[in-house]
Amino acid sequence: MSNSGQAYDIIVIGSGMGGLTLASLMAQLAGKRVLVLERHFKLGGYTHTFSRNGYKWDVGIHYVGQMAKHQDSRHLFDLVTQAGVDWHRMPDKFDHFNYPDFAFKVDADPAVYRADLIKQFPDEARAIRRYFKDVVRVETWFRNELAQSMMPAPVRWAMRRMSAAEKAFAMQTSQTYLDANFKSKEIKALLTSEWGDCGLPPAKSPFALTAIIVSHYFGGGYYPIGSGKSIVDAIVPIIKERGGDCLINHKVEHIIVEKGKAKGVEVIVKQGNNPAEAKTFYAPVIVSDAGNAITFGELVPPKYQVQMPENVSNDICSSVTVYLGLKTDPRELGFKGENHWIFESYDHNSMFENTLATDGGKAGGCFLSFPSLKDPGAEKHTAEVIGFLKYEEFAKWNDTEWKNRGAEYGAFKDKITNTLIDTVEAKFPGFRSMIDYSELSTPLTISSFTGHHKGAIYGHPMTAEEFNKRTFDPKTRIKNLYMTGSDVVSLGIMGALMGGVVTASHLLGTATGFFTIIGAAKQLAQKLELKAVQKAASEAPLEEEEYEVAPRELVSP
Repeated sequence: MSNSGQAYDIIVIGSGMGGLTLASLMAQLAGKRVLVLERHFKLGGYTHTFSRNGYKWDVGIHYVGQMAKHQDSRHLFDLVTQAGVDWHRMPDKFDHFNYPDFAFKVDADPAVYRADLIKQFPDEARAIRRYFKDVVRVETWFRNELAQSMMPAPVRWAMRRMSAAEKAFAMQTSQTYLDANFKSKEIKALLTSEWGDCGLPPAKSPFALTAIIVSHYFGGGYYPIGSGKSIVDAIVPIIKERGGDCLINHKVEHIIVEKGKAKGVEVIVKQGNNPAEAKTFYAPVIVSDAGNAITFGELVPPKYQVQMPENVSNDICSSVTVYLGLKTDPRELGFKGENHWIFESYDHNSMFENTLATDGGKAGGCFLSFPSLKDPGAEKHTAEVIGFLKYEEFAKWNDTEWKNRGAEYGAFKDKITNTLIDTVEAKFPGFRSMIDYSELSTPLTISSFTGHHKGAIYGHPMTAEEFNKRTFDPKTRIKNLYMTGSDVVSLGIMGALMGGVVTASHLLGTATGFFTIIGAAKQLAQKLELKAVQKAASEAPLEEEEYEVAPRELVSP
């Protein structure tokens, strides 16, 4: 086993949004040399992209909220990437919910969104107004909970005591909230149409998670120009410029723990047809962005391991995605870059249990997105269709390898692909005729590249019970071992980024770390705003009068 001769201050396991965020912040704000180790042959986790036949797709980014230049989330993202990512705003009606007998378009302006709901469901007007107030109420509670987790202990204790009642309200299930406030089954379904964004149906998810997601898109959806790859391309140089590195094909096998302290990692390096090579890397701090299930189920020594309970494992959300290359412009069918959620019923809870009827050939629902219409830099038109499917459907191929799973597996994938395309075609006739290329990823694909248990796309399931246990504390019972990413805060790109912010704030010092990060983000925002003003002034044409008035010294008395 070879030993790395390079000295690092921090080792990060996994190059997802949480790991890259933590690495970037520690490199910038503390001058740390950070080593990021990635098991996949591409960096970025769910922010990475891939190409086939000239078509390009994101594997995880479909849209992100709160990326307007004046918003705090954008300021943090700009700090992490040093303003290296530009964002394209989606249409105002950015999410379309399609049900068998009605449709609804979500507007980026929450006031318009609320008014449209009242117009369509006038008998529920009072409950709708209360719902929007409650969403803001819970989202405010969540922000405060997140902030207090990065405060000194006495402040944290006091803030938690004051917010206890709010937490109880936030932790009721979304279904409990809906049943207590609404009568119409249609509007109950409509208000949880984005349940795929949290990976759990309303009967299992906390109302807090629904509120976080809904409020996250107040202001609309955004997409990174140049695709998710632009995020990785912006962050990696920041890490390397400060003496760090990001290595692909480096699968961490074990975290080295001696006398209760994490000291390093044992890695298997496998590139192409070359023999696998074992390496060790050491650092004073180890941070895992691999998730709780992998970290404490596989990587730490046996005495520290904790297996995920079966009831929690059963709630893992996994999915299949059909990546489509299109030979014609989807705008010819009326698409403008919005997302479409297509459902066959109002019962999201039963849909979660039987999300894709692989035996009957009909999907209970799916998500349709057009990356090429969201990215002004896209060269060829693409689409993605996502269906949610239990991992158990693929269990028989669990021990096979990527691209070598056999003919039966290929036939099963073809069946699923056609099922999802047929679901879209039934709603949008002519869709199938646009397709030039198709490829399906499955939960096994996710497991192969991320190691996630049962192909989990959102990490640890965020049930009401599990979310209630979350403390937003990245420290573990092993000294010098920290967690980051979505299993620390919340799911999604911004949830994972905030996981990186929380971990960085602890490493920078709980007394000042959070304020250091926020201060740096605001300082950069002011700098960028000043640059924008100066650029606008330099490009502005002179007023007409300035051309007509002669220089003062030449004017006759």
